[in-house]
Amino acid sequence: MSTGSNGITVKGDGPIVLVLAPTRELGVQIQQEATKFDASSKIKNTCIYGGAPKGPQVRDLQKGVEIIIATPGRLIDMLESHHTNLRRVTYLVLDEADRMLDMGFEPQMKKIVSQIRPDRQTLYWSATQPKEVEQLVVIGSQDLKAKHSIQQHVDIVTENQKYNKLVKLLDDIMDGSRILIFMDMKKGCDQITRQLRMDGWPALSIHGDKSQAERDWVLSESKAGKSPIMTATDVAARGLDVKDVKYVINYDFPGS
Repeated sequence: MSTGSNGITVKGDGPIVLVLAPTRELGVQIQQEATKFDASSKIKNTCIYGGAPKGPQVRDLQKGVEIIIATPGRLIDMLESHHTNLRRVTYLVLDEADRMLDMGFEPQMKKIVSQIRPDRQTLYWSATQPKEVEQLVVIGSQDLKAKHSIQQHVDIVTENQKYNKLVKLLDDIMDGSRILIFMDMKKGCDQITRQLRMDGWPALSIHGDKSQAERDWVLSESKAGKSPIMTATDVAARGLDVKDVKYVINYDFPGS
């Protein structure tokens, strides 16, 4: 397994760069950015994630890519099946490191990192800094605070008052801006979205039980402004780049 004389990866080579991300959506978004410099640099990439056929992903790995963007579970599957290896990785990125820890990926992350050479460069990206991430890296101040330019309001209501409160709030704030509504459960997400649509609100939902194609479509509709209201479980909580979200409503109080 050799590298061509021009330094470009050839068939059978493992990657030079590994980016780990907690969700398929974030992985695809990272891939879109990486692809922007593919043509000029001849640096090839692939995105490896669960919930999709393995065939096309395996073919990409076998052809050889410089950059792998992956969710931890599917990457371990590919490593154990000997479809790729991490022997040449010198640049490791853990994107949304705290989110991966929240999702219980710590054993998989350790297993993956143990297969990467110790002289690598490692980058951690994390929106918060819990003890587990702190043990990995400390950069700058540990006194993290919510952004001061964001106004936060808490309304305490009974469960059966929540929907009417939501509609009244939407009446007050709806000006065509994007609004993101977080729910605790997938079932509740669908129920509230159906009710909003029946009441004439342009809402779509995204959560883990939706097919990948449906989740992609909802995101694109939201980004295009065709459906300014998006209800979501925490699959959309972090990392996704949806511009100009003016209001975020936690319909259910966040668990963390």
